[in-house]
Amino acid sequence: MERHTVAYSRVAITGIGLVSPLGISTAENVERCRKGESAIGPIHNFDVQGHSCSAAAYVREFDLMAGLRFPKNRKFMNHSVECAMRAAREAIEQSGVDLEKMDPARVAIYTGSGQTGIEYESYFQALAAAWNGNPEMDFKDLGGLPSHLIDRYIVLRTLSNSGLALLSTEFGIRGPSGNSVQSDTASAQALEFAYYDLVEGRCDVALAGGYDSLLGVSSFLAYQKAGLLSPSPPDEAYRPFDARRDGLVLGAGAGFFVLEQWEHAQERGAAIFGELCGIGAVTETGDANTPARGAESLRGAESLRGATGQALADAGVDFVVARGIGTPEEDRREADSIFALLGPDIPVTALKSHTGYLGAATAAVELGLGLLCARDGLVPPIARHCSADRDCGLNLVARQPRPLEERYAPLGLFLSYSWGGQVTAIAARAIHD
Repeated sequence: MERHTVAYSRVAITGIGLVSPLGISTAENVERCRKGESAIGPIHNFDVQGHSCSAAAYVREFDLMAGLRFPKNRKFMNHSVECAMRAAREAIEQSGVDLEKMDPARVAIYTGSGQTGIEYESYFQALAAAWNGNPEMDFKDLGGLPSHLIDRYIVLRTLSNSGLALLSTEFGIRGPSGNSVQSDTASAQALEFAYYDLVEGRCDVALAGGYDSLLGVSSFLAYQKAGLLSPSPPDEAYRPFDARRDGLVLGAGAGFFVLEQWEHAQERGAAIFGELCGIGAVTETGDANTPARGAESLRGAESLRGATGQALADAGVDFVVARGIGTPEEDRREADSIFALLGPDIPVTALKSHTGYLGAATAAVELGLGLLCARDGLVPPIARHCSADRDCGLNLVARQPRPLEERYAPLGLFLSYSWGGQVTAIAARAIHD
């Protein structure tokens, strides 16, 4: 058996697929992002009367069946996997790579997914029927007629790694693979694994990205209980780094990339949209809840410096896509950390006010949006931003896109943080035509 031991130093991005509340194609996502539009609107899939938050960001309906190689697998897909399938297909088609002509063992696939869990509509109808008039509420009563109300495919649809299995089956990928579940940073981890498989020669092509949907009742109630949701009206909610920021808004989506060894992409004459230059990840240490501001900022800056150092080497940054989660304390901490690391001059944007908070899809979708806008020579604005805190200190891109200095390959730094304290930094260059 032939062994591939040659290490490659560069990773090309030859395909990008995006599905988000902004649109169901990459072109639509980028066009609306450039204009500073927000896809956030009222919650409409369940009743929120009596709750403080009334905003959400929905992906509009789309037809997935027509393009599926194995249509029978549709019954195993939840909403987030449907988004992943569409985004991955767009990335592959855009790249022009013919997976059927490749050795499937030399194609890798890595995903980042949310912790799906069981939603109310999938299980609680059966419980209500089983426990009607029964004060004991024993699960043994679920047998018989109530069991017929349970979705027969619920186990498969709620597995965190089901999307990985369905994607690899659909596209015939049999190389290195894995799934990460770590909120914001999950898709950054997927990209990191694919990146190192390529630079160390374990594969020639990789499909990597993330998907999630936080639009169910259980997610809404969990984020509300944690005090993270914005109580502002839907047409005002979610404004990262704004002086009036008051929380986040939940959404759904997916972002996928076709990555290749640079030489492989050049040999087949592929259009190269960008270069994945490096990815770094560190975990914050210490008490993240109640430190003094100086110590907190220092810890955040050191964590960001660790992740950024791994990603950037000695390259200079042209723009930053910040996490911008939209809560008062988290945005303040991040602004202090970015200022300590990069100073006041680098343009900084945040994209969650366009799409809503996308959980495990966040890092991939924001990388795609920021990179493609930079390829057009601009940094997209923070939507809905009116005025920054007086002590923010960052060069925020607000309301209008910011032209980048004329440069062939502007370098962006894309940041994400998990709720558990992990910090990731992706360094990527946008390659012009």
